[in-house]
Amino acid sequence: MFAKNLKYLRAKRGYDQQTFAEMIHRSVSTISEWESGKYTPKAGILADIANMFGVKLDDMMNKDLSKSTDNTVIEKTTNTMRKLHPERQQKVYTYAEKQLNEQQNPDNVVSLDEARAERNLDEPEFNVEVDGIVAAGYGAFNDDRDEPMDTVKIPDSAIPSHYDYCFKVVGDSMHPTYDDGEFVFVQKTQDVTNGMIAVVDIDDMTFIKKLIFEQDRLCLRSLNDDVDEETGERIYPDFYADDTDNIDVIGKVVGSYAFK
Repeated sequence: MFAKNLKYLRAKRGYDQQTFAEMIHRSVSTISEWESGKYTPKAGILADIANMFGVKLDDMMNKDLSKSTDNTVIEKTTNTMRKLHPERQQKVYTYAEKQLNEQQNPDNVVSLDEARAERNLDEPEFNVEVDGIVAAGYGAFNDDRDEPMDTVKIPDSAIPSHYDYCFKVVGDSMHPTYDDGEFVFVQKTQDVTNGMIAVVDIDDMTFIKKLIFEQDRLCLRSLNDDVDEETGERIYPDFYADDTDNIDVIGKVVGSYAFK
C-alpha cells in the first residue's frame, strides 16, 4: 500500500519524481523503485515521508489514502487555499492552527457556561458619554466634541481608570483590533510616540489610526490588511499628512469595549 500511497500523495501535491527526489535528497531511480513496490524505505525515511505529507505512518502503510474521506476534505481545502491571496491564506492557516491547538489542549477550551460565569453578569454598568465618532476608514466629521452625541452603559471592568474621551468606531479598517461599532477610550497626551494607536484630527476629519512618523510627514496606517481580490492591493492603504495639513492628535487609545 505504501507504493500506491506515495505515488498518489506525490502527484496530488503536484510534484514530479525529479522534484520529490530533490526534496528528500534521493535519486529519481530510488523514487521509481519505491513507487513500483520493488523496494520500501527504512523506518526513519518512512516516518519522514509520512510527516512531509501530513499523514499517519500507519495510514501510509496500510490504508488506501486515495479513497479517504478525510483526504478529500483536505484536498478541497488545499485547492481552495491555492486560489486565495497570501493574506487570506494566512488567515485560513491561523484558524486551522487554532482548531488544532484546541483539539490537542481540550482543557484550555472554555465552555459556554464557563464563559458566562467569567463575564460576571452581576457586574455594575455605568453611563459613558460618547463624544463623537472616529472613522476607521476615510475620516469622520464631528460637529461639536464638547457636547456628547450619545450615552451608553458599559461594564465597570471595561472602563479605564483614566480617560478623556469615548468615541464610537465607524468602519472596518482597524479590524481585527477595533471593529465597526466598538467604543474606544482616549486619553489626552503630549507624548506622541511612533507606532501609537491614536485618534487624530486632520483638516477637521477624525480618524483612529496607527501613527508612523517619517522624515517630513505622518503616515496613518490601518490594521486591516485585507486586499482587493482583483487588484491584489490593500483595501485600506496607508495615507499621509504633512505640514500643509491641519493636524491635531487628540490622544492615545487606552481601552475599548464592544457589545457582544
